[in-house]
Amino acid sequence: MASEPGLVRPAAPLDRQARTRRTRELSDGHFALLIGLPVIAFLIAVVGYPLIYSIWMSLHKIVFFGGYRATFAGLDNYASVLHDEQFWWSTWVTIRFTIESVLLTMVLGLLIALLLNRRLMLGGLIRTLIFLPWCVSLYGAGLMFAYLARSQTGLGTAILGLLGIDATTDFLSGSSIIEVLAIGNAWTMAPLVAMFILANLKTIPTRLYDLAAIDRLSAFETFRYVTLPPIRFSLFVFTSITTVLSMKLFDFIFVLSGGGPGTASATLTYQVYKRSFKELNLGLGSAMSFYLLFLIIGSTLLLFLLWGRKEKPL
Repeated sequence: MASEPGLVRPAAPLDRQARTRRTRELSDGHFALLIGLPVIAFLIAVVGYPLIYSIWMSLHKIVFFGGYRATFAGLDNYASVLHDEQFWWSTWVTIRFTIESVLLTMVLGLLIALLLNRRLMLGGLIRTLIFLPWCVSLYGAGLMFAYLARSQTGLGTAILGLLGIDATTDFLSGSSIIEVLAIGNAWTMAPLVAMFILANLKTIPTRLYDLAAIDRLSAFETFRYVTLPPIRFSLFVFTSITTVLSMKLFDFIFVLSGGGPGTASATLTYQVYKRSFKELNLGLGSAMSFYLLFLIIGSTLLLFLLWGRKEKPL
């Protein structure tokens, strides 16, 4: 069909230039990959090499005395770990400590977030003070809780004394040591959980609470039907994070209890430290660390299957 006089068709070279420009533009995925490449390379260098070297050590029997020697042992170290009674005891201690820590952390973090979501006088100052425990080093937190839980001079025994109960209880020398560790761990992690849940709570429209008041819902019903649904995914995410952090915790336990009394608080991380750096059995310690890794992966996978796959971010 011939073009009518007076009508100007766009120049073909311009169309080709526009198509060329579009093809040269990076998609969002390509741009994200390009930006993330330095980080990926850094992680491979920092994490990849130690991981490969740990696998190599777990397959060898390493001896330091009489000259350094590394003899290939295959899966003997892994088999030795499974026949080690202390390994199974430490696994139970780790699971118990993790469950108590996660429950305390999530409940305390949620309560703090709900409290801070209200209008408070000096709210900024209160939020800063509540967040401070997260800023304290685990070494410092371990020293503080070791002093608080000590008999005679500890805060716990002082409170029991005021209540007329025997004030000579040493919480660091009895079966309650796991509870002391869980409380201390929750004290350090709960503020971080609270701040992220608080940020999630701020996204809930206030009109939903107005509608709940009109429907005369109780405080519990308002929490269940208005507050809880938008934060369920955040609760799952931070339950997973606190599970991982609790299972791999070492420095706080090392300072507070040193795995004691006896082996009452010897978690798997402490057991790995003991075998690797005290007994200098690096092969056995490396093999034990991979069992810890499998336990962490298995726990988070179980959380996802039972809870996480039902949740979707809003």
